[in-house]
Amino acid sequence: MLYPIKRPDDWSKVGRISFINKLKIAKRSRHRKLAAKKWTGLTLSPIRRSTRSLSASDVVLLCVTKNTACHINSFLDHYRKIGVTRFAFVDDHSNDGTREILLSAADVDTFESNFTFAQCDGGLIWRDILVGLYGRDRWYLSVDSDEYLIYPGCEKRPIGDFISDVERTGLKRALAPMIDLYGDCPLGATEPHFPPNAPPTNFCPLFDGDGYLLTNETQCTAVHGGPRKRVFGADMLLTKFPLLFADEETQFNGSSHHAPLPLQRNFAPVHAVLLHYKFPAGAIDTFHTIVDRQSHARGSHWYRAIVESDRFDETTDLRYVHSQAFAGSEALVANGYMQDLRRPA
Repeated sequence: MLYPIKRPDDWSKVGRISFINKLKIAKRSRHRKLAAKKWTGLTLSPIRRSTRSLSASDVVLLCVTKNTACHINSFLDHYRKIGVTRFAFVDDHSNDGTREILLSAADVDTFESNFTFAQCDGGLIWRDILVGLYGRDRWYLSVDSDEYLIYPGCEKRPIGDFISDVERTGLKRALAPMIDLYGDCPLGATEPHFPPNAPPTNFCPLFDGDGYLLTNETQCTAVHGGPRKRVFGADMLLTKFPLLFADEETQFNGSSHHAPLPLQRNFAPVHAVLLHYKFPAGAIDTFHTIVDRQSHARGSHWYRAIVESDRFDETTDLRYVHSQAFAGSEALVANGYMQDLRRPA
């Protein structure tokens, strides 16, 4: 199915799977849970934790970060505005001032580990440990530090209202594709992120307005497309579940960032979007660093495909005839990027 969805009625067709496929998915999910990596010897130690106690309604945001000082204040500001009251960061040995920014924030708990990001299955093991620390039967936001969650009406509606929308549908997580942002200029001309708390759309306002596909795959309802596929042929899975209710069955380790366990919860319409700040100033150096570290999936396979492309340099221009400028959550709803779960007024 083409995405974004052209007719609101078509949302009812998205994420539907047969009874037989549900059984197959449940079996696959059990196998993944049993095959999950063990973490003998791993420690996740708090550097600083907030003294304020958490209530049942507090939303904890889980994040792993490394050297994101240029925009981490923007990230924190975005999530504070939608009602996040506690951040739990694993700082993967940043050396650019990121850790100092996190340690100075009263609502941020900061942790470090004796294992690397890659050793922890791309940080998935860390996320499971954090869920154990903050408690089960709670809603969490689980995002990367370059992902900004947008849901219907988020400019005026707190995250608790969106959680109520999702709960009303009977779901325990919300599907959101990563929509890559890019500048209205070649990559090398993108302005540095300043002031630090400015939104990413001040510097990278554009995103692809067509060319996506939405289908059910073995682990989730999947969205593919965007500029990384269009320009470089990197057909990366864009689907994530940034908002989820973590009960005893919930697990990151053993699966992927794109499809937490149990897998059978990963089939649904798109209910939010992650604005993906993937091409800020300095993106070329960042991509090369990711490839050199081989820290991402399959030894940073997809990033290597981009870096090795003869189309990836400072003159690369991601703009095309169907590029759109971000105009807020209501425009994304109107243009079919996410289903609106709000009750009629």
